[in-house]
Amino acid sequence: MLKTGTIETARESERGIVDIETLQHTNLRLIETLDEVLKIQSDGRNRRQQAEAELGKIEGQLKQKLLEINQ
Repeated sequence: MLKTGTIETARESERGIVDIETLQHTNLRLIETLDEVLKIQSDGRNRRQQAEAELGKIEGQLKQKLLEINQ
């Protein structure tokens, strides 16, 4: 029984180390994922700002043309 108990204790002790390694790996993957999400959001925000500026320019051109036609 002493042998069996000692072996089981050693296995449980090693399992804790493996679990910590798994948690560290999982944590790293989560951080990488969050970094990628932030990059995607930032890129999207920049594209939306560029699109809004372009739409404003297009709208201005259309208004100008309509004013020219109405004169």
